[in-house]
Amino acid sequence: MKKTVVAVVIGSVIASASAMAAEVYKSDDLSVNAYGNLRARYETTDNGFMGADSTFTGEGTELGLGITYFLDNNVYINGDVLTELNIIPEDGDGNDDDSFLKFGSVAIGGDFGEFRMGRMSAVQDSIAGQYDITWEYGGTANIKNDWSATDRLTNGIQYKYDMAAYGLTMMAQYHTGDEGIDQTGASNPDNGELGIDQAYAVGVAWESDFGLGLSGTYTYSERTKQDVTYGGDDDTSWTLNATYNIQSLSLAAMYSDYDFAGDEQTGIGAMARYDLPSGFGLYGVYDYVDYDTQDDKLNQYTIGADYWLNDSVVSYAEYADMSFDDEVAGNDDSAFTIGMRVYF
Repeated sequence: MKKTVVAVVIGSVIASASAMAAEVYKSDDLSVNAYGNLRARYETTDNGFMGADSTFTGEGTELGLGITYFLDNNVYINGDVLTELNIIPEDGDGNDDDSFLKFGSVAIGGDFGEFRMGRMSAVQDSIAGQYDITWEYGGTANIKNDWSATDRLTNGIQYKYDMAAYGLTMMAQYHTGDEGIDQTGASNPDNGELGIDQAYAVGVAWESDFGLGLSGTYTYSERTKQDVTYGGDDDTSWTLNATYNIQSLSLAAMYSDYDFAGDEQTGIGAMARYDLPSGFGLYGVYDYVDYDTQDDKLNQYTIGADYWLNDSVVSYAEYADMSFDDEVAGNDDSAFTIGMRVYF
């Protein structure tokens, strides 16, 4: 998924709404915004592991609504929901990728920062992975899952503070847990060992006025039961990121380290992107993951090109190749997609 550094640093569902939201209603003390995107793409793969084969899909289409009340002393109250519609499932038969509530939260904010609670992006998802500027296939080294509190939080409490004068953003989260939820997000007592009892995360991001950006995250989660495969009962992950922009050239790199209940993994990601004056962009991304516990390694290369017809419409083409040393942690595959997104 393509993200700009600014949107990543903001670390809130409001970030996606702010750039292209359609203002439904506006008064001195109330703002109502509708936002989202329509997606359509054709995808083909060699072995079907990176996606579906020879399929047209609208997977990932989103629709959101944000309501903000403005109070005295720069204080505001915000409520925001985002639904993923998946109007044309990826496998084409209508039996997977059902619509679901992606985010839903309420917040109070002001000069003191912002407190938010509900279903939201985890700190790692909000801050880490700036190197992933692909539309579909990159970001493998930025390992994140709902069940390790590194992707989305089912029941989260978050504090975020921006120091705009210094280009600094700080975030802290507490996850109250989702007992009995397995790695698919379904209620399954047989897989309760994947449920989160509670989790903690912190992150900081800094963006300079000369093109350099640095960020880091740390997440710790306690599981409801001991993992039956690796023997652990908690997860830890941390990431370090660096970005640099100079005129039309963008560079970024990431290092990540994970221990998922005894399953140790390390990731490295890097990217380069060049934007032409005509609106075309060319990019390449490299992902490397060392599955230390499983004694396997992944190398993935992604290349692509995109073209912004205007500020809201983008078309793109992307090719990726992933290969494992021993195909223990995953399977070799390659994929190609061509698509378009319309943001509003």
